[in-house]
Amino acid sequence: MATAARRAGLTLAGRARRVERADLERFDLILAMDRSVAAALRALAPDADTRSKVRLFREFEEDADGEEVPDPYYGGEQGFARVVDIARAGARGLVARLQDLGA
Repeated sequence: MATAARRAGLTLAGRARRVERADLERFDLILAMDRSVAAALRALAPDADTRSKVRLFREFEEDADGEEVPDPYYGGEQGFARVVDIARAGARGLVARLQDLGA
């Protein structure tokens, strides 16, 4: 993924970690890349309001061709490039939605 991002002019920084139950209280939005992860995150939530914070990333992508971010490992080099494109489109959509909420 880092190579595909670098080719697209992006730098990946930070590191992954498990989402903790406290994160569901702490954050307003938790993004999942696929339905199974979203379901697992919702299962951690104590109530419906907290469960509603968990959303699929591609909900924010304009004209998304699916609900889930595909696993790039099954698509070779093109799979990773496609996930970079999806991430960019989803991020643009998320920023636009947040800007609309703040306006």
